[in-house]
Amino acid sequence: MSPEPALHGLLLLGTDTVYAVHLPTFTAPHDFQAVLRVTLDTDTYRTAREHYGTAALFTARPRTVLLKDLEPGATCRADLFFGRFGRDGEPLGEVRITIEETVHVGPPAAEPRTLRYVLFGREQLYLAHVLTGPPDFDQVVTAQRAGEWWATEAGEETPARTVTVPGRPDDLTGRLRPGEQLTDGGGELQVLAEVYLETADLTADPA
Repeated sequence: MSPEPALHGLLLLGTDTVYAVHLPTFTAPHDFQAVLRVTLDTDTYRTAREHYGTAALFTARPRTVLLKDLEPGATCRADLFFGRFGRDGEPLGEVRITIEETVHVGPPAAEPRTLRYVLFGREQLYLAHVLTGPPDFDQVVTAQRAGEWWATEAGEETPARTVTVPGRPDDLTGRLRPGEQLTDGGGELQVLAEVYLETADLTADPA
């Protein structure tokens, strides 16, 4: 019997609207992607985010949370880090994370490989690379509508959707880079900064 899918770690994004992006592996029970809109019970993260900026890396290492528990209203305790937990991240204390909305959740995409990203956001737009199979890379970048300082009006959320980048290999060499533009069906998007890039967690073949 396979283990119940559970969170491995979280990448925290945003200030006014906070998102938690699951940091997956290809090994059960962590082999799924998820984007959650969340709230935190302390101002520690907000204060640090405002100080270090939009593209700074903040992660959280939650106590075990099962996939079936990723429903609005669910909470979990987590250790908050400036940087990547388990590596060179600086501990910032404990925080309670409350899930407000499950924005996107699902297993790695099936073949064939095409370079795709999940677009989501409110005050700020984000693109999270869609995984397929090992070896692969996990990447999250910030973005904005081309020619605009802000992605959306305050309070207006962009529904999560998949954006395909044609003519690019779905590997590390083909990933989106700051300054590039792409079309998402609703216009041009400009990539601003790379917040997270990981390959080591995504080399293992689950078989």
